[in-house]
Amino acid sequence: MASKKHPIVLRFEGMDPSDIGGYEAHRYRKGGDLGHIDREKPKPRLLIGTDTWAEETLAEIKLMKLETFAAELADLDRRKRRKEIEKRRIEGPRDPWRASRHGPMRELILTANKEWFEQTESSDVEFSTSKEDLFEERAVAWLQEHFGEDVIHARADLDEQAYHIHAVIMPRATAKKYGTECRVLQPSTHPLIKDYEAAQDSVGEWFSEIGLARGQRHKQAIRDALNDGRKPPASPRHVRPAAWRAKQERKLAEKEAALETRKREVVEREEQAEEIIAFGEAVATGAIDEHGQPAVPPQSENAASLTPARKSSLGFAIARRAYRMAMKRLRGKAEAEAERRARAKAAKEVAEIKAADDVIVEIAQQLPGSIRAKIAKVRRKLSAQIMQLDPTTKGRSGGPLSGSNDTR
Repeated sequence: MASKKHPIVLRFEGMDPSDIGGYEAHRYRKGGDLGHIDREKPKPRLLIGTDTWAEETLAEIKLMKLETFAAELADLDRRKRRKEIEKRRIEGPRDPWRASRHGPMRELILTANKEWFEQTESSDVEFSTSKEDLFEERAVAWLQEHFGEDVIHARADLDEQAYHIHAVIMPRATAKKYGTECRVLQPSTHPLIKDYEAAQDSVGEWFSEIGLARGQRHKQAIRDALNDGRKPPASPRHVRPAAWRAKQERKLAEKEAALETRKREVVEREEQAEEIIAFGEAVATGAIDEHGQPAVPPQSENAASLTPARKSSLGFAIARRAYRMAMKRLRGKAEAEAERRARAKAAKEVAEIKAADDVIVEIAQQLPGSIRAKIAKVRRKLSAQIMQLDPTTKGRSGGPLSGSNDTR
């Protein structure tokens, strides 16, 4: 059964000569992103160049600048440009490359998925040496084949998650300036730097012999989509390992902070719940009143649990406010019920008085006139007093005993 085809990974990064110091600090594991380095593994191994390649490179670039500067001054002197000569002497040598956001040099990275390096099952390719050695041999050969002496440095990193190779390309070229050939740095002098797809084709073919495949043809996918009238796929955006790890660490820190916040909120809610329960128990046992004030000397142990700190807490305040609102509603209902009952009782009593009054009127009509007059006088006084008791006639003239019946 054929093994899974892993892609060969090739990536170019722009590089300026001023970046060489930081590059070397990281090579010696003295600077840069070191959080992912496994100190138990072997340190990076030099593959191409010398240990002093950085100093040699900077010295060569300085020499290029001076040579070009000398050629420029000589040309101005031949043309009798005295003022320009003085001005340029003050300004000094210029960089021997065209300014760009990528810089004049390239850092190159070659690797494959770590699963490929760890793969021990049978595959389409028979390996007599380790996969790292095999990968390294082909990588060095490919670099020298396509970049020659412009590969001024290459190293193998063995102490990270996956084996990979770093290389530095110094693209030397010449340009006709000031009447002579001047040495410059020109990335486009190398076809594989100029054409990224060509570089991917090249490594794909070169490493196919050891079981690796070319990476995804993204530009071709874009062209095919545009030709078919489809939306082209989004361009892959490479994130440097250091930036990716920093982003992951920020995400992890944010998650930990959010989790810690939630834990604090849960603890606070639990504390508030305990305070609310303690308040309720204290009120129920008569230790405190609805305002949270001590009642008559409490006989409950709950009073002792309500310390000054707890009484000033948020949970205590919530419970006290909720209890007071509940008591207010209960009192309102109780007062309304008491008033309803009082009105019903008064109405019943007034009805009984009315019934008795009707009997009195009936009897009085059979009595002599002088007696009826006395009874009528008494009834009018009673009417005024009883009217105040009748909840159905408050604020109206007349009374419970007023009517058409007259005892006169």
